[in-house]
Amino acid sequence: MNLKQLEVLKAIMATGSTVGASAALGISQSAISRQLAALEAEIGFELFIRDKGRLIPRPEAKALVPEVEELTEVLARVRRKAADIKAGAAGDTLLRVAFPHSITTSLLPQVLSRYFRIYPKAVVETLSGPYGAIEQMIQARGADLGFVRLPTEDQGFKVRPLLRGETTCVMARGHPLASKEHIELQDLARNDLILLGRQRTARHELEYELRETGAPHHCRVEVHSVEAACACAAAGLGVAVVPALIASFFRSPEIVMRPFRPVRTLEYGIISLPGLPLSKPAEAFVDLFVDEVVSKASGTIRIGSEP
Repeated sequence: MNLKQLEVLKAIMATGSTVGASAALGISQSAISRQLAALEAEIGFELFIRDKGRLIPRPEAKALVPEVEELTEVLARVRRKAADIKAGAAGDTLLRVAFPHSITTSLLPQVLSRYFRIYPKAVVETLSGPYGAIEQMIQARGADLGFVRLPTEDQGFKVRPLLRGETTCVMARGHPLASKEHIELQDLARNDLILLGRQRTARHELEYELRETGAPHHCRVEVHSVEAACACAAAGLGVAVVPALIASFFRSPEIVMRPFRPVRTLEYGIISLPGLPLSKPAEAFVDLFVDEVVSKASGTIRIGSEP
C-alpha cells in the first residue's frame, strides 16, 4: 500500500468514477484503474461495486476514508513544505494568512504594503473564504493565522479577540429608507432584503427576530460576501444587512449606510493553533492589520481600548 494508491482511493470516493479521479489527479484513467486494482489486491477485498462506469463505494471503502484523508493531508503538507524550501520561502519568511474574501480584495493590499516595508524579504500567501472555511484552513495547517467572527464554531483554537463593530444597513441612495437616521427591525418589513449566506449565525439571528416580531420580510438576494451585498444594494436590489466593519471598505456615491437598531454587536479576532506561537513577523502583521481597520472602518473599536 502506498500514498499514490490512497490518493486514488480518495479521488474516486470524491468523484464516483475513474474518469473523475483522472481529471482530479491529472493522471490517465488507466493509471487510476491500475492503482485501484493494486490496492484492492493488497488489502484482499473489493472497495467498489462496478455499475455502468460508476464506482459505488462499499461500506469497507467508507470505513477507510477518515484515515486516508488524514494521511493525504499530511502528505500535502509535506509537499507544500518541500516546495517552500525549494523556492527559498521556508521558515519565518513565509506567512500564510486567511481572511474573508471582502477583506482580501479591499483592505489587505494596504496592510501588505506596510508589512513589506518592514520585512522586505518576506513572502505572504493570502487565502480567502467564509469564516467556517478559514477555521478549516487553520485546523489543516494550511494557514498560520485566520481572521474570523467570534465565537468560533470549533473550540480548539488559540483565539485573540481584536475588534468590535456593529451591524449596518446598506441601500441605494434613492431608497425610501435612506432618509432615516437609523434602521429598526420593523423598517425592514415589506422590503426586499440582501442577506449573507444561510450558513451564517447572524443571518439566522436576524430572520428569527423578524419572525418573532411578525415583520413580513423577503430575502430577494442571497450573497456570500459583504462586497457582493454592497454591489447589489448599489444596483437597487434591496437593503443589505451586513457587518459595518467590512461594509466600510466599500463606500461609494451610489449607496448610503445606516446603523441598525437596536445595536447588534459583532466581535472579531485572529485564530491560530494552540502550541504553535506566531512568529514575530506574524505578530507584526496582525498589529498592522488592526491599525488599518481601526483607521478606515467607521464605528469599529479595538477590544481592550474602550474607555
